[in-house]
Amino acid sequence: MSVDAAHGVISHIQADFADGRDSQYLPRIISVLQDRLSRNHLRLTDLMADAGYSNGYNYRFLEKRKITGWIPVFGKFRPQVDGFDYNKETDSYTCPNGKKLPFRSLEYSAEGKPLKAYWTTRSDCTTCPLKQECIPKAGTKRIVKTIYEEEYQRAYLRQHTTAGKRMKGLRQGTVEPVFGSLTQYYGLDKIPVLGIDGAHKTMLMAAIAFNIKKYLKCNPKKVAENALHKAKDYLSEQLDRFTCLLGAEFGFSFT
Repeated sequence: MSVDAAHGVISHIQADFADGRDSQYLPRIISVLQDRLSRNHLRLTDLMADAGYSNGYNYRFLEKRKITGWIPVFGKFRPQVDGFDYNKETDSYTCPNGKKLPFRSLEYSAEGKPLKAYWTTRSDCTTCPLKQECIPKAGTKRIVKTIYEEEYQRAYLRQHTTAGKRMKGLRQGTVEPVFGSLTQYYGLDKIPVLGIDGAHKTMLMAAIAFNIKKYLKCNPKKVAENALHKAKDYLSEQLDRFTCLLGAEFGFSFT
């Protein structure tokens, strides 16, 4: 679910399977949301999400779409390798003893994520006085980093700024209360249907009801009435589609 930070209006909602990570669904949500906003002459410039949506692909995806992502990096990320200096121009690390660790190869994790591997030569480490502290049992020193290192670095620096801390507080006070309202007052504590399509429709109905209530509070009566009419037309259209599907599946006839 995505929520407008200014007024707390639900701008997108969808049902997804629970066997996937939140991060894998972000590109689809953004694509649909950007399309909806552009049709209404609005532009998505900033996006706030929790660390569950953090991964390098998402950071790069947002940057390519010129969206500033306020997503805390995952806890395992380390912005620096202690004692090793990185040179962006040569794409290499330098160890405390002055030996180079150039980029050697592209590797993949067990999950299929692309990684960049850097390592020294065996001759560099064999006679090194720091070998027992650095790599007592290995022949060479290896450093493995994600190919999205630069995107991670920018996200990490952004989250530690004053604006980043403010955005975190704004997210906690925007999305989470809306989700709590949907579960407590709009019937989403349990979804009494089978299948992801039914779950999506149930969530969509709850979001429509929530937004209508927002419009009634924040907008003039005429605007609120227009919103109600649009919602009524949309629900009528969805009901017609649903009955047609039932008729085609089970041979029913509706009049």
